[in-house]
Order: sequence, then C-alpha cells, then structure tokens
Amino acid sequence: MRKILLLNQLVLLTLFSCISQENEVRFEKDGSFYIYAIINDSIEGRFILDTGASGLYLDSTFVERHGSIIKSNPDTASMRGAGATDYRQVLLVKDTVKITVGSYNHNFTVSPILKLTDMNGENIAGIIGNKFIKNKILIIDNERSILKIDSVINPGKYNTIIPFKYIDERIYFPVELNIRGNQTITANLLMDLGCADAVILNSPYFDTLKLKNILPQNIIDYTILFGGALGGNSNGGDFRIASLKLGNSQINSPIISFSKDTLGAFSKTDYDGLIGNEILDRYNYAIDYHNQKLYLTENSKSSKVFKSGLTGFYAMKMNDIAIVMSIYYQSDAYKSGIQLGDTIVSVNNKKVKDLSEQELKNEMKEEGKQVKLTILRNKKPIEISFYLKYLL
Repeated sequence: MRKILLLNQLVLLTLFSCISQENEVRFEKDGSFYIYAIINDSIEGRFILDTGASGLYLDSTFVERHGSIIKSNPDTASMRGAGATDYRQVLLVKDTVKITVGSYNHNFTVSPILKLTDMNGENIAGIIGNKFIKNKILIIDNERSILKIDSVINPGKYNTIIPFKYIDERIYFPVELNIRGNQTITANLLMDLGCADAVILNSPYFDTLKLKNILPQNIIDYTILFGGALGGNSNGGDFRIASLKLGNSQINSPIISFSKDTLGAFSKTDYDGLIGNEILDRYNYAIDYHNQKLYLTENSKSSKVFKSGLTGFYAMKMNDIAIVMSIYYQSDAYKSGIQLGDTIVSVNNKKVKDLSEQELKNEMKEEGKQVKLTILRNKKPIEISFYLKYLL
C-alpha cells in the first residue's frame, strides 16, 4: 500500500510539473516585453505585453496583411496616447478576436487599430493589456525569460509584497524616490511593461519637484518622435537619483526620466508617472490581479549598474535603413549634426541593410569610440562623425 501511495504521489508530482511547464511561455525583451500569440486559432503574431494598457490593440499593417481578422465594418473612436498630442480618431474592430498565449486564451470584443510599426518596427502585431489576465496571476521569471498565467502563487518564493490599486484595468503602487541626500519623496506610479525606462515622471509631478528645489544639477534633455502609438513628439529628460525603494527592496543610483509634455498621457495629474522594465527586469515577480498584490524577489540583474546610453540617440532599424527616433541635446552626436528623423544608411562604412539589429547596436558600443555615419536628409547624403560617451 505504501508503495502504491508513493507511486500515486510521484505521478501527481510529474503531472503537476508537466502542466506547469505547459503553461510556461517564453518572452523576448528589447526594452518592451514581447510574446508570441495566436489570433483566432490560426494567425501567429508578435505582441507587446503591456500592463500600461487595458485591452487588445492591433497594428494597422498586421490587420491589412491578415484581412480575415475583420469580418464586419469597423467603428471609430477618439483615443489619446503619450506625447504632445490631443485625442485622435482610430478604427475599432467590433468582431470578437480570440488571443491564445500558451494554453491560456481570452476573447476581446473591441480592438482599436493603431499604427504601431512607427514605434515598434515591422515585426509587431499589436499590444495585449491587462484584460487578458483577468483575475489570474501573471508570473514573470526575468532570468529564464519565462512567463506563466496561473491561479495559484507560492508566496515563499518572494521577499517583498506590495499592495497595489487596480483602477480602470491598470496597476498603481507607491515608489519611494530618494532624489539626493535625505530628500525623499513618494510617487504613485503606473506599472508599465511596455515602458523600457526605469521611471518616467509625469510633467505636473516633475514641476512640483522643480518648485521644491530638490533636483540634481546634472539633467539631460531629449525629444522622442511619436511618443507612443497615438502620440506626437514627446519631450523630456533624465537625471540620476540616490536610490529607489520598492517596498523593502532598494535600488541604488538609478537613472530616471521625466516628461515636459503639456498634452497626452504624461501630462496627467491622477498619477505621478510610470515604472518600467529598467527597474522591473531586476526582479522575478508575480502580479496577483484578484488580491491586488505584487510579489517581488531580486534576481541576478538586481545589482546591475545604471548607465545612460552611449550614442546620445536611438535609431530604429527598418529593413535597409535606420531612422533616428530620439535624441539627447547634450550628446556629441547632436552637436555633430544628427537630427530627429534622419535616415541612417551606413555605420562605420557598413551598410545598414547588411547588418542585423544586434550588429547595428554593436557598431555603436565602447566608450570613447568614434562612430562614422552616412545619413540621408532631404534625399542628400551627409557624413557625420561623433564619439561615444556616457551622459550620466
């Protein structure tokens, strides 16, 4: 009898392990958080998993490529995104769209169509927001690049628990920011897996910090083209603070960002800003939507040093070219002539069309290295050279 009981326990453990592994899904990180999903049981697409969004948002190019997604005439609605822009008209898919990730699925009845390729490159099908998880638990293992959607959690795996507020299908919780010395503030931040930055403070909240005269002296400024799927250009900057505290977990010397926008999502006053993957990647965590608790434990990335970018700009590769999508005005690249919207055709005498995305990044590594670009501006080639340097 004892052997039979032990055998039954072994079978149950094996079965549980197999079920657990079946629910596991690999994800990719490139600042944002990408997963592959199946649409309507037949179409595969690469989606951003975004806790800063509520529902399902489809890319216009992807929808054009897969016309079977739309069965009836789309409706229209007004929506606003990040960046200095007001509300815009968008098309709405009113047909039910089934999204399956691993063994988990959810039906969306309304799906806005957005032009996401401008911000996320060509391999993007859409954005999946919090409604997809419903009242389940989203478990993220950032070391293994694995996620799971489950009904149970093992609290013993985590050393920090943070209660959060779930309002309009978005997650908010307090984060303690030690700006410099003992000048500490608490910001109510939105958890945003679609955000590559550590923290972005909304412009009204940043303005209050300026009035308190507690900001550090070294602040750098940037502009981003199309500051979100519905956004116009977004203006802001970065600075380094002494520390950041999530519950009882402290991160030292992070670089955080702020917005200067007077319109759009970053101009809001009902919350203070976003917390994104540059912070969240340093933890393995679980989001318990039903009980509104965030479970965290530090991983091997938790002590990684925060560094600003070396190039002073971000260029998004699009087949044969790369487009300058953001730029820092204190950078050597900007002072040497790089402008927003420039088309880069070669880097260090290597054509962009012959480079993978990673190879393009590798050409612009190593502090102190000189980089030579050939760009097209108004259809005319221009040669620009600059040196790689950390701004913060």
